[in-house]
Amino acid sequence: MAINIRMRGASKAGVAEIKALIKHPMESGVRMNKATGKPYPAKYIDMVTISVNGADAITSQWSGAVSANPYMAVKVKANAGDTIKVVLKDNTGDTGEETITLK
Repeated sequence: MAINIRMRGASKAGVAEIKALIKHPMESGVRMNKATGKPYPAKYIDMVTISVNGADAITSQWSGAVSANPYMAVKVKANAGDTIKVVLKDNTGDTGEETITLK
């Protein structure tokens, strides 16, 4: 299943602020289902990569400690017309990506 990402960004003086809203349950695997008494299976984003014009700018590792539907805001060196791509992968193998061109 693909991970849904809504993203926007703007560049000012060579620095772009990238904002992304990610739709994902971010289940840590320790929360219990009260009806069955069993834990919900772990499902969380574990790798985030942000690239500018195809070159990796930020690579980060996440864990189950991040809240559901996380919001991410980062600043990278980029100018108007540059292409920003965010790629995500979760611990179950699901992936998501979104690309924008800065204005």
